[in-house]
Amino acid sequence: MEKKINNTLLFTGKDGSQMVFHVLFTYHSDNFNKDYAVFYNEADENEVIVYAYDADLTLSVVQTEEEYAELDQALQQFDQEQATNN
Repeated sequence: MEKKINNTLLFTGKDGSQMVFHVLFTYHSDNFNKDYAVFYNEADENEVIVYAYDADLTLSVVQTEEEYAELDQALQQFDQEQATNN
């Protein structure tokens, strides 16, 4: 893993509803030359959400199945590291 950061993000919907997300870890892919952030919602810590981000911290959706496959491997590695450290 590149690094784990402890950020909390607050997203506000058009209807004014708010959702709190925490950044679980960030990941850089040399294969795709992109950076990714893996988030989870306080309401469901078992579901993760992944977005690519750029230097301006603008989020964008993951584009391909190949990216998802690499990110799945990164998430599995992160889980294994967490299990080892606990």
